[in-house]
Formats: sequence, C-alpha cells, structure tokens
Amino acid sequence: MSLGREDLIHSLAKSMGMGDAQKTRFTSGKYNPESGSIFGNGHIIPKRTVEQARIYFLNQYRKLAEKDDEGAKDLADIYEVAFEAINMMVESGNPNPPEG
Repeated sequence: MSLGREDLIHSLAKSMGMGDAQKTRFTSGKYNPESGSIFGNGHIIPKRTVEQARIYFLNQYRKLAEKDDEGAKDLADIYEVAFEAINMMVESGNPNPPEG
C-alpha cells in the first residue's frame, strides 16, 4: 500500500469517528504485538481469534499426529506448520509467548 493511499485511508477513517484506530497504523499482512491482532486482507483479525486459531491448529495436529495413517500424518504436518507460524509471529513481538 503506498504511503499516500495509506494516509488517505487513515484520514477517511478518522473523519468517520475512528480516531482511536488511527493510533495504530498498519499495512496488510502485519502482526501488531501491542494489540495481538493481525492486519490482513483489508481487515483486522483480533487477538482472541488469533489465539483460537493457534489452539485449533494445535489440537488438530495432536489428533492427527497420533493416527497410524499416512494421509492423517500429512495433514498433521500442515496443521503443525500453521500452528508454528502463528507461534513464530506472536513470539516475534511478545517477550512472553503462548505455551503449546
């Protein structure tokens, strides 16, 4: 997102009464360690949803990793990647990362 476009978006949001939202400027696809939110695809994913996703992927990984089925193990690997990606993102901005 170009700087001019970003400034315009923030100005419009501020004029619509979203002044507090202007304290945190963001670009798409970024993690905000202060709020725990992810900014992506033009919307905000709140900290609660990020944590729910982390727990979901961890639980799915654990269920499938125990199965004696090659397809389940392949899917478990995919869930593990998602879980670890969320952990890395959160840990990069948080001195007290979530436990797995």
